[in-house]
Amino acid sequence: MAEQSSGAPAQPLRAPLVVLDTMVVIRSILGRPEGADARVLRAVATGELFPAMSDEGLLELQRVLGYDFIRERISDPIRAFTIGLDLGIMGKMFRPRRYDWPTLPDPKDHWVLDLALEAGSAEARTPHIITRDGHFLDRTKDLEALGFKILTPSQLLEITQ
Repeated sequence: MAEQSSGAPAQPLRAPLVVLDTMVVIRSILGRPEGADARVLRAVATGELFPAMSDEGLLELQRVLGYDFIRERISDPIRAFTIGLDLGIMGKMFRPRRYDWPTLPDPKDHWVLDLALEAGSAEARTPHIITRDGHFLDRTKDLEALGFKILTPSQLLEITQ
């Protein structure tokens, strides 16, 4: 690793700004460790991706993790803890305004766009929404016209490797 004149390690290139949909995080906890979702979360842990976080997103993650059928499938609580810790340490918290998004039919998903808009503006970068949700993927063209990049975990890994 190259060093700066101060002797500190060089900062990595500006990592892509990502907003992780809840199911990407859940699948990283429940799915195969070599799966795309888990690899995305490992990229967060190593600083290759810069996650934007919000209260609404964390509340949704907490709510979904609390579902009995999800809790029962968590076979490795240490993995779940590590992923949560990585998000908390490597992510940046934003407190976006709430907007009405007529292009997105499920109001429970509006927090994703609210966060992407706020984080993208604050960081002066294109926010990458990482999702498997058809509500987003079916509207990729419309949402990208608004300045968002919509990708599945596999697509993100393809462009960042």
